[in-house]
Amino acid sequence: MELWKISQKVSELSDVIPYYFFSLVFSCLSLSTVLVVFSLDTWGMIGVIVVSFYVVIPYLLFAVPVQVLFNKHPKKFSLNYFCLYIFFSLLAVFIYSSVLNLDVSMEVLTSKNYYAISLLAALFFWFWDSVFLQQKKSAS
Repeated sequence: MELWKISQKVSELSDVIPYYFFSLVFSCLSLSTVLVVFSLDTWGMIGVIVVSFYVVIPYLLFAVPVQVLFNKHPKKFSLNYFCLYIFFSLLAVFIYSSVLNLDVSMEVLTSKNYYAISLLAALFFWFWDSVFLQQKKSAS
């Protein structure tokens, strides 16, 4: 591959990195705010910041790679993308809760919180992904 082609690819990637960052940050803050509010926690803003650090790990490991794949064929507010985000969210929340609790039993699947957190995580990430990244590419 020629040097100018590599330079062009790096330039295109550096143009979108801030949008990936904004999507990730707003998704983490949205989910952690809802989790803190509905857990009736008295930590307030400190709780949102702490929970955001726990939330960012599964988003980085599961959602961002899928987001990069989806950005190759951008579609704003695509229901297909949302369904795939739900699938990966269910998987991520299961693995993450199993690792945090050191329990790989299927008990977590019977919890309403598991499904609520998974659905909210997918919904927030899909929304912010559609707002910041899923732009229709110009014909030029």
